[in-house]
Amino acid sequence: MTQPKTAAFESSDSSTLEATTMLRSLFAGVSGLRNHQSRMDVIGNNIANVNTVGFKSGRVNFKEVLTLTLSGAARPTETAGGTNPRQIGLGMSVSSIDTIFSQGNLESTGKATDLAITGEGFFIMRNSKANFYTRAGNFDFDAQGRLVDPSNGWIVQGRMADNRGEIPSSSVVEDIVLPFGQKVPANATSDIHFTGNLDSSSVPIGTILDSTVLLAIEEAGDDSTMEGLYAKGRANSRISGLNSGQTTLTVSDGTTSEVYTWVNNDTTVGNSLFNSLDDLLAEMNNDFSTFSASLDANGAVIFTDTTNAAHTLNFQSNNPSLQTAFFNANGTIDNSASTTASSDEFSHYATDDEPVIKLRNSIGDSLNLTNGDSIDISADVGDLPTTGTLAVTNSTTLGELSEQLVSMLGIETLPGVAIDTDGSILIEGDKGLDNEISAVVIRSTGNTKFNTAMSFVQTQEAKDVTHSASITVFDALGEEHIVSLEFKKTSLRNQWEWAASTGGDEIISSGSTGVVTFNADGSLNTFTFDNGLNSLNIDPNNGASIIDAALDVGTINAFDGLTQFASTSSAVASYQDGYGNGDLDDISIDRTGKITGTFTNGVTQTLARLVMASFNNPSGLQRVGDNAYRTTGNSGNAIIGMAGESIRSEIVPGTLEMSNVDLAQEFTNMIIAQRGFQANSRVITTSDEMLTELVNLKR
Repeated sequence: MTQPKTAAFESSDSSTLEATTMLRSLFAGVSGLRNHQSRMDVIGNNIANVNTVGFKSGRVNFKEVLTLTLSGAARPTETAGGTNPRQIGLGMSVSSIDTIFSQGNLESTGKATDLAITGEGFFIMRNSKANFYTRAGNFDFDAQGRLVDPSNGWIVQGRMADNRGEIPSSSVVEDIVLPFGQKVPANATSDIHFTGNLDSSSVPIGTILDSTVLLAIEEAGDDSTMEGLYAKGRANSRISGLNSGQTTLTVSDGTTSEVYTWVNNDTTVGNSLFNSLDDLLAEMNNDFSTFSASLDANGAVIFTDTTNAAHTLNFQSNNPSLQTAFFNANGTIDNSASTTASSDEFSHYATDDEPVIKLRNSIGDSLNLTNGDSIDISADVGDLPTTGTLAVTNSTTLGELSEQLVSMLGIETLPGVAIDTDGSILIEGDKGLDNEISAVVIRSTGNTKFNTAMSFVQTQEAKDVTHSASITVFDALGEEHIVSLEFKKTSLRNQWEWAASTGGDEIISSGSTGVVTFNADGSLNTFTFDNGLNSLNIDPNNGASIIDAALDVGTINAFDGLTQFASTSSAVASYQDGYGNGDLDDISIDRTGKITGTFTNGVTQTLARLVMASFNNPSGLQRVGDNAYRTTGNSGNAIIGMAGESIRSEIVPGTLEMSNVDLAQEFTNMIIAQRGFQANSRVITTSDEMLTELVNLKR
């Protein structure tokens, strides 16, 4: 009887203890439900803001709350080991809800005032009470030109530039207000920069004139090669197409026949080979005793009987031009009857030692110059006319005519005038346009043949090596003027002359010419003005003051301006500091937050620069809605700086930073939160069932 009561009593005590245990598990389950709901709330907010510009996701962290210690730890002894503490946890709570400031993806919008941050930092905005910080850069300008968040009117903060477009280091952080409608007054040009290359390898060239082909009578002893002789008469053509060792001329006197072969070189008589007309005649005279062959005063080959008996000559060649040239020599010759035979008249290309009275034109007609004639010469050299005269004698040569031309034309670069391989007169003037040769006339009064043959064709035009660089400059009234610098290479090594000019009614009052020289390595040596001046003065001739412009061509002994290398000339007027008046037309924002205004006159000027804020602990910032944050005691004070400088970030214009929410991660977290919630619900229901069973023990 006693033991069951005791057991019952013990059971009653045990039931009381178990009931207390059930209550702990119930409370632990409730804490799990409540805090997993908090996690689900954060996940829901993240997903809701998946497309919110500049949104930063949140993250819930849990921690264990107090534990119930049933027994403490026991230290081991010499006879027994130690025991660990026995503890029961009492549930969990939210340890922190963190803001994750990882970089969001950038979305291009093309709108200039949409700004995204890559890296750390926040834009600073101000309302009437305090500063706020945001990563959402969807800004715009309001009616007063202030850069604002259009959703709430908060004004973006930065530093404003002064009237010169400079941001003083002492400037304060203030509202960014752009002066739309601002005008920039005209500014007269005071500095012109030139950069680029002047070609060291280019050289001036002179005039080249070439006359028609000139021939001269082939005479005994001229020894001109048969190839290229002109045959006037039946052939009226040049002897051509001769093949060494293959072209032949067969000569027969009716009794004897000899075959002569043309070769490139031959100086021996008696081998039936020939190269020149003299050589051919020597071979004939060596082989035939019935006739003799010789050249007359007109260059024709005369065949004369030497036996006082009639002989029939016959000439045959496998070369058509050679065959035709000797065709008229076919026939009977008889000294007793004073009968001779002759070929066409032969002429060769004229040379400089040719007597002018023996000259012929390109078709073998005599130019009819005779002893006592006068050759009159006239021409223009540069802008100056010049004349000369050459008296003709029996010994006056074509070379003397050339020398007269050199003297009269004042050519310093010899030979100046030469007889070309085709007998034409080749005139090559000194280099440059100042030495240009034109309107050359060589004539002899009443001599049509000569005057016609002395016509010239220009095969090369005289040119200077020049390069021009032009730029638009401005006077004090804002009117535009074109200024050009022409660089002209001189005969001195590494030296160029320069001359300034304008394109209108302007007057260059001083400083219009000078010299630029270069070192052996192509770097700038000197740049000087003539007459000791140091600037270019231009009278706009419109009532504006004189434009006094310095010409900057780079640093002496350096390569930052004009250079001289062996490459194409590329020198340009790269910069001038003048401009007309203009209105603010457009703005742009660069990666450092600098806001630049573009005016209608082409001037660009810095207007302002966005400032940014960073924090030692950005996770300590407090959300205030509108994608904005404010400082707290744990975030630390804002550290103000500039993007790309003290703030390690860049501003990307025309883009927005999207939310950094990772949907895949959030859905995973949602499943985990759901499972956690379900598990804690199961703890509660299981504890409830156990309590019910415990209560039923009393029934």
